[in-house]
Amino acid sequence: MNGLHPTNLRRSLLTMLLCLLGFARAQSAAQPLLIKSPSGKVSVSVFKEKDKGFFYTMSLNGELLIKPSSLGLSIAGKPLLDVSAEPVLLSSKTVKESLTLLRYNAQPRQVTYKKYQIGIGKNKIEIALFDHACAIRYQLPNTTVHVTSEQTSFVLDGSTRVWFFERNNHWKLKSYAGLWLQTRIDSLDQISKTGPIQGKPIVAQLADQSYLFITEAALKNYSGMRLKANKNSLSVDFTEGNQGFVVPANENAFTPWRVIGLAANLNELANQNVVAALNEKPDQSLFANTNYIVPGKSAWSWITRGNDYLAPATERKIIDAAAQLNFNYTLIDDGWEEKWKNKWETLKDLIAYGKAKKVKIWVWKDSKYLRDTRYCTAFLDTLSRLGVAGIKIDFMNSEAKDLIDFEINFLKIAAQKKLMVNFHGCHTSTGEYRTYPNEMTREGIRGMELNIMNEPIPAWHNAALPFTRFMTGPADYTPAFFSNRAATTLSHQLALLYLFDSPFQCIAENPITLLNDPIYQPILPLIKDLPTTWNNTLVLNGSEIGVCAIVAKQHGKDWYVAAINGLNTEKKVMLDLSFIKKLSAYKATLIEDQGNGFLSTVKASSQLHQQQITLPPNGGFVIQLKSLEK
Repeated sequence: MNGLHPTNLRRSLLTMLLCLLGFARAQSAAQPLLIKSPSGKVSVSVFKEKDKGFFYTMSLNGELLIKPSSLGLSIAGKPLLDVSAEPVLLSSKTVKESLTLLRYNAQPRQVTYKKYQIGIGKNKIEIALFDHACAIRYQLPNTTVHVTSEQTSFVLDGSTRVWFFERNNHWKLKSYAGLWLQTRIDSLDQISKTGPIQGKPIVAQLADQSYLFITEAALKNYSGMRLKANKNSLSVDFTEGNQGFVVPANENAFTPWRVIGLAANLNELANQNVVAALNEKPDQSLFANTNYIVPGKSAWSWITRGNDYLAPATERKIIDAAAQLNFNYTLIDDGWEEKWKNKWETLKDLIAYGKAKKVKIWVWKDSKYLRDTRYCTAFLDTLSRLGVAGIKIDFMNSEAKDLIDFEINFLKIAAQKKLMVNFHGCHTSTGEYRTYPNEMTREGIRGMELNIMNEPIPAWHNAALPFTRFMTGPADYTPAFFSNRAATTLSHQLALLYLFDSPFQCIAENPITLLNDPIYQPILPLIKDLPTTWNNTLVLNGSEIGVCAIVAKQHGKDWYVAAINGLNTEKKVMLDLSFIKKLSAYKATLIEDQGNGFLSTVKASSQLHQQQITLPPNGGFVIQLKSLEK
């Protein structure tokens, strides 16, 4: 007889039902792990999706900003995170600390965030949640590991407009010297002739006109993060590609932080401090003495060099002019070791000459000669003994792990020798200037030297920089190249000195020219008085990325307002100076364009409040508000 006995049939049906229930239970995802920032504004959900791996989302006040995006790291081609495990919250703590940086003129910023440790099998993820940011990093095994790829991604709405830097040649990701452009994120993978790999940061303007940025913090002992675009997604990419890189065994080692920052407006964007806060405080033994770390202005003869470039007599004239302009430094750039037969004696003589004028010396060096630690230490020791103030090091041209290791090691050796550092031919900052305050500035930017390389800088690029590259930290743009300014005005170039942060502010124009050409007489008082660190920075109404930048900065009791027009058409700006208390207690000097020169006007400060100022095409202005109170 075919069929089952009724008893056996019931058993079979029961078994089938239990199997179906088990299958359904297995297929249903576990509850996502939800974590929140100190005020609860920012929330992150971490979850597993079947066997596809681990994902996260990020929301602000309940609105989803980062759609389900991948988490993961591959070690020797195998996933670090165990897909058979579920995310488990191991610990959480609130971090409160005071952030003091050179760029803030020693004014501390209070920072608060919650740090969560999430366990996935034997491994951990750390997530730091600020009320305006999320940062994610992975704990590495306490063994030597071969990192072959990382799966961390950032999925946005496809219509989101993003700012990125572009340079259509192989230098793009070597030196980060691209022009800042915008596009929809769903076209970012097709827009670059060099391919879908983009540098950091990426800055997005959301539908409600707020901002989101993606970058990296605390880069060390690892390869630098680049971003591969794919429709509406960005994913972590490395210079080494499929070869990967090796991270030596290090107890409690983590990857760098992957940072998603939020800003309600351009003022919050320009003043973000998440990147710096995620870096470690300086080592007190390495930086027990920081008296040698002195912000200041520097002369520079390289960009305006002529046939007498680096002739000792010429460099002495540069020092003389620098002293008259109240510059702290002069930079001896590329070629000094080849041009000077007795280089150490010549350098020693210039240092002594500068000392008498209260102008200290920086020198340039190609990094390829300093890759050997023993030679590097000996070279820096010689500079230190001679009395050199700092070193500009050039041509790393990569953010592969071995170059990142070189940069961090170089900062340590320079600190031991009491030398300040300026990196060129490098990637953007990841906040390392907090841990190593002897790093005064770095390039990783398309600056004025491109004007002598047949790639002149347009005004709109400058109008984007305060809200893109400078958002990650100081940069050596070398502003104020009046005599080779491309399609910008004289006052536009002057304003860059105030708009662009660099505790070591290397000024492009030859100081001898500044003193001797009558056209610059109206601005010499401002050049002599120029600060290089600031107590406060405020982005004023009317600013727009790539269109117009209007910024007010405070140094001591004085304020400065600088504006540039990124358009080749006239633009009217309405000034609101209500942020300054007792405005009548200031004397105002307005510098603006007049024909092919400067117009300097002294006004009562109240005359400028709620006044409309016209910016000429590609133009600018600067207002110095000098306190009358003693």
